[in-house]
Amino acid sequence: MEPAKLKNNLLSLENGYYISKNDPLFWKKLLIQRPEDPEAMYQVGLEFEAQARNYLNLYNSTKNNRYLVLHQKLIKQAFEIINRSFNKGFLPARPEVLRLERLIRVTEGKIISTKKNDQSQLGMAGLVIALVIALLLGVIVGVLFLSGKLQNTFTYANHHYTYMLPYEVIEKKPATLRSPSGIIVQPKIIVVKKEVSKELLVRELVDRLKTDYQMDSLNAIKIVAIDESKTERGMAFWAGGDDNIRVYIYPPESTVDTQERQLWETTTVLRSAAYQFFRKNGYLPKDLGTLTQPFPNNYLTALPNDPYQLKNTVSFSSTGEGGWLYRFTDNHSDKEWLSAIKEVVKPNISYDKEIPFYPLSIIISKVNHTLSVISGDQIIRNYSVALGKEDSTLEGKLFISKKVMNPDKFVPLDENVYGKRAMELSNNKFAIHGTNSPSSIGQDVSQGCIRLNNSEMEDLYAIIPLYTSVTIEKNPTTPQGLTPPLNSPNNCLYNHVDNLKEEDTRTIYHWAS
Repeated sequence: MEPAKLKNNLLSLENGYYISKNDPLFWKKLLIQRPEDPEAMYQVGLEFEAQARNYLNLYNSTKNNRYLVLHQKLIKQAFEIINRSFNKGFLPARPEVLRLERLIRVTEGKIISTKKNDQSQLGMAGLVIALVIALLLGVIVGVLFLSGKLQNTFTYANHHYTYMLPYEVIEKKPATLRSPSGIIVQPKIIVVKKEVSKELLVRELVDRLKTDYQMDSLNAIKIVAIDESKTERGMAFWAGGDDNIRVYIYPPESTVDTQERQLWETTTVLRSAAYQFFRKNGYLPKDLGTLTQPFPNNYLTALPNDPYQLKNTVSFSSTGEGGWLYRFTDNHSDKEWLSAIKEVVKPNISYDKEIPFYPLSIIISKVNHTLSVISGDQIIRNYSVALGKEDSTLEGKLFISKKVMNPDKFVPLDENVYGKRAMELSNNKFAIHGTNSPSSIGQDVSQGCIRLNNSEMEDLYAIIPLYTSVTIEKNPTTPQGLTPPLNSPNNCLYNHVDNLKEEDTRTIYHWAS
């Protein structure tokens, strides 16, 4: 072997001692020299497990219980050393720890079963007593083990561990979160007291996520905490795999002001959908469910939830139970349609203030690379966007002519330049859509389309009805004194889940991406 290659094949331990990386005992020798090396612990643990499998194969072929006992002994050694590796921060060890833990329980069950067969001569009463004692001991050992190891929480700085899942606490409200496969995870709700402390809020969120994780450790999990007033207080999110749990504690805002703003926003979204339906068809829908039809008549994916009761059910008479009140009428003139919509679509809650209505519109600034959703003097959303290179993004007054989920869905997501949502413009060469290149946001790099980050595109898609007006200008003049949007949207108000009925599988799109 050449000297340079030989040197690269040797690991120096800085004490004049070298280990060849081709040595079959490399990891064991490394662990002897570096007893606290987490990767060496992990690899040696896997070697113990491989030896244990050999004994299990011998047991399966001979039914000799001695091999089963040796298998169990080595599996426990593998578990202990891989668990030490994980506790030192080596994250690939976590799934192995959980797998070995399950394997130990299975093997213990086999050993108990074989002992039962070998000791049948002790008589039924003795056997029952022995099994009861064994089960009690198993429960005690399991409780001690779980409380002492799996539920032990190690804290350093802002990072922790719970049931083999590291977590960090972040004091802000995040944007839309998704699993590694790109799926937006629907939240599970827990209710906390209004005066809950930060420490208790973190514990309740983590405890609930841990409970769900024990039932399903394969899929992403999102837990949202709301208090008695239906205000979101925090969220725990685990994307799956080796990701940490992220626990978000939301900054305090005025509960009354926030909920009233959210009520105005959700009411405006629903009224805007009814307004666009009226403009397109010349009459109001007889049922608000008409607004959630399949493509191409999908004004909205779903009706928004009201922020007080988190319901989107529709009533035709006022009950105050949450959701929406719809009083259909066709007895109005064309000049009265705007005020008519304000009267026929209202929240079905006890709320005596008038909710003003101005239809939603989109304004895109080419100079600032921003997309703003506006209603009257209120900004609902502000997003950064990528635009066309060499000034190729068209300008003018347009509207949303199509809303498409998963455009070109048979293209892998990481290769799909349109992301998971798109809204085609009335000039059908152009669209507002997601992206597979988030680093392009804020730049002039597309062929003319307007790109958003996928999570923000999914949020925009959920609130913008079909046929909403879109104005694109270099530096648009916006009304003075606009009220800025809320710090963070409420994750529970809109449906971001994929809907097969909103896909267009018959068309291959070729927008100017």
